[in-house]
Amino acid sequence: MDTSFRRSASSAKSGRRRLFLVTLLALLIVLLNMATSGKVAALVRDAISPVSNIGARIGSAFTDNEYLSTRGSLESQISALQDEVQSDQLQAAAFQAVEQQNASLSALTHLAQTSPGLAAPITSSIISSPYGTFTIGAGTADNVAQGSLVLTSDGFVIGKVAQVQAHQSLVEEVFAPGVQTPVSIDGAAAVASGQGGEAQAEVPHGVNVSQNDPVVAPSYEGKPIGIVQYVDSNPANAQSAVYIALPVSLSSIQYVYVTP
Repeated sequence: MDTSFRRSASSAKSGRRRLFLVTLLALLIVLLNMATSGKVAALVRDAISPVSNIGARIGSAFTDNEYLSTRGSLESQISALQDEVQSDQLQAAAFQAVEQQNASLSALTHLAQTSPGLAAPITSSIISSPYGTFTIGAGTADNVAQGSLVLTSDGFVIGKVAQVQAHQSLVEEVFAPGVQTPVSIDGAAAVASGQGGEAQAEVPHGVNVSQNDPVVAPSYEGKPIGIVQYVDSNPANAQSAVYIALPVSLSSIQYVYVTP
């Protein structure tokens, strides 16, 4: 029992000694800090700062990784949606092109009931050639011959085949620059001079010619080649000038009807 008491007293004395040393060390640090104008505290902060910065960087790294992961996921979703929209747009454009082709071909079917022939696609720009020519995807293999007439879906003659190959033909437009075509405008005979996309004719003053009157060509089986677009009846001129054009835009035509 005496031994246990002595151990307890020794342990208490050791605890008081450690407490005294810690208190003394704390007081010493405070005194040194005061004596050095705070340099000791600065040194302690500098020692602790790297550890704190490392912790902050680790936390930031976790945050950045989460941000990058989220951003990468969103970018992938956006890219997938853009691809889907583009695919839908391409499909819609293709469907619209097929619809236009079907409409163009359907508009030509009624011509087959009145005159034999075939539908042919235009394979070159109908307005880019300075010579007033264009090509079609039909030739001798389809019974197309030189001189065959080329019509719009409304039955207007827009040209005739000038050169022909097995599967392609060159068409010269009626309104090609310099082409002279005898015509009849409301019973009045005239000559239409092609000017590239349109034509001009002259009739005597007093001839009853009005806007939208059909202009037919006897040399083209009496078929129409255009309509009167404008009449200039200036009395200062010897005759009235009649401007002729097609009722449809040449650039909008995709298929034509070719008579053998």
